This record gives sequence, structure tokens and C-alpha cells, in this order.
Amino acid sequence: MATYNPKGASNWESGKRGFQSALNPCQQIGLLLIWAQNDWKNAIGREFLESRYRISLPARTLTAYKGRFKKFWLKGSPVDIPAEWSDFKELISHGVPEGHLSSLHSMWRDIQRMCLDVGVIPINPTYRSLKWWSYVSEYHGNSINIPSDIQIVGDQYMVREMIADMGGKPFVKDDIDMWLLYEPWVSQENMRRYLTLIREQKITSIDWGNNGWGLEIADSVERADQYPEGYGMSVLNWLLATSPEPYLLPSQIIEKYSIFARP
Repeated sequence: MATYNPKGASNWESGKRGFQSALNPCQQIGLLLIWAQNDWKNAIGREFLESRYRISLPARTLTAYKGRFKKFWLKGSPVDIPAEWSDFKELISHGVPEGHLSSLHSMWRDIQRMCLDVGVIPINPTYRSLKWWSYVSEYHGNSINIPSDIQIVGDQYMVREMIADMGGKPFVKDDIDMWLLYEPWVSQENMRRYLTLIREQKITSIDWGNNGWGLEIADSVERADQYPEGYGMSVLNWLLATSPEPYLLPSQIIEKYSIFARP
């Protein structure tokens, strides 16, 4: 029998053998990490999906996800455990540049504060996620300098790399690379060039819709106070996923369209 989330997505589809995921990659990796960091408690996973995405799944479906995720987790990849901030040698060995540690830890503090302010359990950053946050900051810091943008774009790389590892498939990131190369959020000229190349099928459009956005939002308390009353993680994720201008940076979308969001 099929199970459905509030959007009508089925986990067991007619004509397809086995379990078909109703969660996008960001939702899956977020669920995996929040579970792994909280003793695999069903209640924690259920709260994560409901608070971040307003998705409610039956126990049978949660059990199916847990089985798949535990199988991957028990392989024991050290890059996916929570980073130990006091172990500088370990951080550097996992590709986290020493010069970025202070700014990365500041982002983590902002994530904790924002999650606690809206009443949800934060996901601790892993060595893998810190590596990708550093990557975005180091190579694209001239045009992406707001912490929430660095974190959300870095999470995209992290999520896709983990999904590839879980499924034994190639790491697909060309659409992110081209979006970062042409920087359509910087100017109308850049936007026109980017859209022209997409129409001419010379590059692939950034795919936020199918992959989701970031796992958390590394925003400051001051900026968060500007959001509409009742503005929680689920509203924020909905706003980013349904933006009429998906090629802007997350911070630009939030600033431009948060007035239209409703809790």
C-alpha cells in the first residue's frame, strides 16, 4: 500500500519495484544526520520533517528510511560525524583550512541560535559540511559573503556528495559549478548571459527544486528578527523552494520575498 506525505508524494509507486523516496536529497540527508546525532529516535526524525518541511510520514515509512540510512551510516565514514571544534589537527586533516575556522564556528553559533529561537534541534556540522562551506568561502567569497549563503550553497555540495556515496553513483554538481561561474545574482547582465546559455543548452540550469536547499540557515539573530511573525524553518524552506527568481542567492530571495511568506 502506498504512503503519502502532505504533498501527495508516494513512497511506493505502481510499476516501480521497492521503496521510492518522497523526500528530496536535502530532506533525506538532513533526516539521516539528525537521526545519527540523536540515537536514531523516531520522534526526533518526525519532528525534523514536520518543523522544517511540514511533512508527516507514517511509522512504516520512517522505518524504511531508517533502515536505509543506518546501513550507510554503519560503514563508518569519519567525514560525516560531527566536527570536533577543539581538535584542530583533525579539522585540517579533513580539508578544513585553518584560516577559515573562526568564521565557520561563527556560522555554527548563528545556526544554533536561530534553531533554538524557532524551537528546533540543530544539526551539528560534520567534517564534510565544513569542507564545503570552506570551499564556497575560499573560491567564491568575493560574490558570496553572507554566512547563510555560504552555508546553504556549501550544503548543496555536501548533500549531493553524500547522496552519490550512498547510491554508488557519480557526484553531480555541474549545475552548481556553472551557477557559481556565471554569478547571475550579481547583475542583470550576468543573469541574461546565464539564462541565454541555459536556453542554448550550453549549460545546465541550477536545480534547487529537486535537490532542496540548505539543511539549516546560518543567519544572524538580528536578521532573523526581521522575518514575519511565526516565520519558522518550514516557511523558510518553502520560500526558497518556490521563489519566482530561483537563480538569486538565498539571502536575496529571503530579503525580496519574505514579506509574502505566511507561517
